[in-house]
Amino acid sequence: MFPTIKITDQLDTQISPVDLSNPSSLGNYLKAELLHLVVLPDFIALKDSKLSQAATKPIQFKADVANDFQLGNSVPEIDITPEVQATIRVNASPGTTLDDADPFTGGTEVPDQTGYVSVGFKGSLDLGVSGTEGDLTFGLDATTTVSLEYFKAFPLGANEPTLADALGQTMTSYVIPADISDLSKLGINDIATVSGEGSLTISGGVEVNAFPNPLASVDLPLGAGSVAVQAGVLAGLTVSFTLSGSYQVRARRLDADTIELSFLREHGTTWEADFTGSAGVSVTVGTIDLLELLMKAISTDPAADTKKLSSLGSDERDAIAHAIKKGLDHSLAASIDLALSSSIDDQAAFQYHVQPAKLSSDSSLAVHKALDGDLSLLTAMESAMQEGGTLAPGLQMTQSLFSKVRSRDTTFKINLLGIVNLVTVSDLILSSETLIDEVTGDVTIKETVSGSRISAITDPMDRNEALRKAMYDSVLATTTYRAGKAIALPTLTCEQVHFVLNHNTNQQIMSDYLNWFCALRILTVPEKTALMAQFIPGGPSTCVLRTAFTDAESTSMFFDGSGNLRPESYFLETGRLAMRALLDPEHQDIDKLRYQIVDDALWPKALSVGASPSLGPLVGLSTEDPRVGVLRGDVYVITDWADAMSKVGAIVQDVRGFVGSADPTTLAQNNVFKQKSSALQNKLAGIAKTSKIRFAEPWGMVSLYWAGGSPATSYGKAIAGAFMLERGHQPELTDGKD
Repeated sequence: MFPTIKITDQLDTQISPVDLSNPSSLGNYLKAELLHLVVLPDFIALKDSKLSQAATKPIQFKADVANDFQLGNSVPEIDITPEVQATIRVNASPGTTLDDADPFTGGTEVPDQTGYVSVGFKGSLDLGVSGTEGDLTFGLDATTTVSLEYFKAFPLGANEPTLADALGQTMTSYVIPADISDLSKLGINDIATVSGEGSLTISGGVEVNAFPNPLASVDLPLGAGSVAVQAGVLAGLTVSFTLSGSYQVRARRLDADTIELSFLREHGTTWEADFTGSAGVSVTVGTIDLLELLMKAISTDPAADTKKLSSLGSDERDAIAHAIKKGLDHSLAASIDLALSSSIDDQAAFQYHVQPAKLSSDSSLAVHKALDGDLSLLTAMESAMQEGGTLAPGLQMTQSLFSKVRSRDTTFKINLLGIVNLVTVSDLILSSETLIDEVTGDVTIKETVSGSRISAITDPMDRNEALRKAMYDSVLATTTYRAGKAIALPTLTCEQVHFVLNHNTNQQIMSDYLNWFCALRILTVPEKTALMAQFIPGGPSTCVLRTAFTDAESTSMFFDGSGNLRPESYFLETGRLAMRALLDPEHQDIDKLRYQIVDDALWPKALSVGASPSLGPLVGLSTEDPRVGVLRGDVYVITDWADAMSKVGAIVQDVRGFVGSADPTTLAQNNVFKQKSSALQNKLAGIAKTSKIRFAEPWGMVSLYWAGGSPATSYGKAIAGAFMLERGHQPELTDGKD
C-alpha cells in the first residue's frame, strides 16, 4: 500500500491536497501508511490569502503531527512522534533574510519576486541503524535530535498561490537531502536542510614544515664537522580525522544545472577534531615509513642517514615512527583548531557546487558519501584541485575548512638534543631515546651516550621537569657554542620551549600564563587585564612558550654592541628583572615578599646579604620563618646564574678570539681548538650539574631571552576550554639566517 499524506484542520477537514504521484523525498522515504499534519486556527485564518498578503512580514505557525511516522530507506531510520509539533514558516518579503533566528546561517536572502513556505519536523535516529551507510543518517549521532526542513520557493505576482495551496505543494514536493536523486528534485531557489549532532569524516593529502631544533648535549664533547641537518617539508602525508559537533547539511538549487551543498556549524558552538577514531597521519604511498620521510625532510644527506638507520630493529623503528606520528597528529590538530577558531559562523565550513547531470562515477560517489557525513572523498580531491575549485566533473569546491588547514604552514617541531655533538641525524638516533610531549606535540630525540635517560623516570611530573631542564641546559650550551663560533648553524635557530599542563585552571593560573606572555613581550599589561576579564575559570589548560636564537642573538648574550664582554652585573640585572616580571604581588602573598627582595629598593641590600636567613628581616620576617627559604632560593638562583654566565662568557671570548673568521669545521682536528672547546664544554657541564633553576615557571627561559636582546622570535599559546590565546610567530622555513 502506498503511504498517504494529508493536511487537515482540527476537525479533520482537508485544507490542501498532497499529490504523492509527484516525486518527493517524503513519498520515497515514508515508511508509515499515513503522515497526518493538523494545522491550527491561526493558519486557518490566513489559508485563502495569497502568500504576499498572508506574510507581509515573516510569520511562523505550529502544526500537530497526528500520528507517529518513520522515514527510511530499506529500514526505518528517523522516527517522528506527535510529542513534537511541526513548524510552518512563511516569508514573502524579497530582500529580507529567510530566517534571522536560524542557528546555522543567520538566514538566506529571499530572492526578488519570490516567497517561501517551509515545513520542519524534529525526530530521532533509529538506534539500530544510526552510523551505518543508511541514506538518512547524515553522519549524525544515534542519540541526537534530527531536524528536517524544506523551504519551497514560489513566484510572487500573477500566479502566486494561496497559503493553503503553497503548503500543499510544499508537502507534495518535500525534499530531504539524503541522496543525489533527492538533490535533483529541488526546484530553483528551493532549500532542504538536515541538522543535528554528529561527526563529519575528513581525509586528504597534507604537507608539514619540519623544523629541527639542533641542540648540544652538555655532557658530550663537540662533534667534528658540519651539523648535517636542515629545515624541510614533510610531503607525501595523508591525514584522516573527524569533526564532531552540531552541524547542518543544506542543499539549495542555484539554477537549472547547479545545486549548492553546504555543511554549516551551529552558531556559538565549537567543533572538535578527533584523531583517535581514525587513521590520523599516515604516509601516502609505497613502503616508505615516517622515519624515512623525516630523513628526506631534515637531513642534508637523507640517503646516507636512511641507509645507516636500516640497522635499527623493527621495535626501535616502530617506536620512533609512533612518536613522529603522534607529533604530526598534534601539529595538524593544532592547525585544525586554529582554522576552526578563526572560521566565521555565517560561513559554511564546507561548500560545493554540484551539477548532477555532469557527475562522473567518482564524483557521484563522493557526493553520496558526503550526504552520509563522510567528506573524505571530497576533501581528498583537493590535492589535485584545478583552477576555480574544480574537483571533478560536475563538482566544484567553493569553501573548505580543510583547504584552509592545507594552506596553513603547519609546523612539526623535532628537538635533536645532542646532534651538535654527534653531527648526523642517524648517529643521534642510533644512540638516543625518543620522547613525545603531550602538551606541545614536540618530538625530542635525546642522546643517551652520556648514560642519562629521561624516559626511565616513572613519574610524569618529574619526567616533564627533567625534559624542561635538559632543554634549558642544551639551549644554553648551544647558544654558548654559537657565540664562541665553536659551531656553525647559519640557517637554523635553536629554540627553547616551556610547557605546562593544569587540570583545574583558576584565575591565578591563567594570570600566571599571561604574565609569562608579558615577560616575553608578546602581550601588554592592559591586554592582559582585558583578557582576564573574559576568562571563565575551571577545567584543564595548557600553556606553551617558545623562544629562538640565531648566531646574532647568541652573541648578544655575552657581548654588547661594541663587542665588549658583558659583566656579571649585566646578568644580575637581567635575572632580577626577569624574576620580578614573573611575580604577582597583587594576588599572591608569597610573591609580595619575593617582589620586595628583587625590587629596586631592597635588591642592593639583598645582594650584600646573599642567599642567607638574614634576608628575612629585610621584609619583616624572622630568620626562622620558613618563607625565607623561598627568598633565599630566588637570590641564589639569580646570583649563581649571573656568576656562571659571566665565567662562561670569558671562555666564550677566548674561543671566539681563537676561531676568528675561520670556519669551525676546519678546526675540528686542531688540538688548541679542541682544548678550548673542551674547557667550554666542561664548564657548561659543571653548571648544569650544580644549577638550582626551578622550571615550574619559565625564569630560565625569560632570562636567556632578555640576555639575548629579546629577539622578535617569542611565541606563546594558552588554551583553557573555549579560551585560546596565541601570540608571536612560529618560524618559517627561511628563518634563522643572519
